[in-house]
Amino acid sequence: MKISQGFTLIEMAIVLLIMGFLMGGLFMPLSMQMNQQKIKDTERTLETIKDALIGYAVINGNLPCPALDKGGHESSTNPCTTYNNSDGYLPWADLGVNKYDAWGNIFRYRLDGSFSDSIPNPIVVEHELEIRDVNKVGDGNLLSSFENIATDTNSNVVAIIYSCGKNGIPNKTNAISEYSGANCSTASSTTSNNVYTKDGYVEDKFDDILVWLPKTILINQLVLAGKWPP
Repeated sequence: MKISQGFTLIEMAIVLLIMGFLMGGLFMPLSMQMNQQKIKDTERTLETIKDALIGYAVINGNLPCPALDKGGHESSTNPCTTYNNSDGYLPWADLGVNKYDAWGNIFRYRLDGSFSDSIPNPIVVEHELEIRDVNKVGDGNLLSSFENIATDTNSNVVAIIYSCGKNGIPNKTNAISEYSGANCSTASSTTSNNVYTKDGYVEDKFDDILVWLPKTILINQLVLAGKWPP
């Protein structure tokens, strides 16, 4: 009579190793797909917020100041016409939009303070907010330049809205210091300069998602609505 033998420890180890490779091959792409979906969802939300800012300007004749806390209402005690006070939380309650990105962090918001009281005519830019490529910051690769709209300046940025992405940390020039421990859940994480960084997702290096409202788009929409020039 033939006696059946069980698996040896070596054979079982090989089987478990193969199963581990197979399961890893399934779960890693799934994790990546989920992260890519969150990036797309956040990008869509940011575009919705940008549209809401335009609608706010059409109705109110100005853009809202950033919120100083997570309550979602623009600052009223600390006007954002001063450069250092123009970075903070998104005033999501005033805009009627989603306050969170796909990772549960509140969106950050930066405004050129000259647009907080009214939409100026002629169009001027007070703080020259800049958007630059993450790999070429400092080498002149400005992503937001334009020429000749009412006045000839270098920046086309009125407002900036961004998510700190998967890691919840403002990367590169989006923080006072990339390695300062800054995070998007506290007001102290805001940048103190006028340069912001935009680029694609790079695991463990850069995952901020950023959009900006160009003055050309804002003014064109105000003109179409009959609200500009004032």
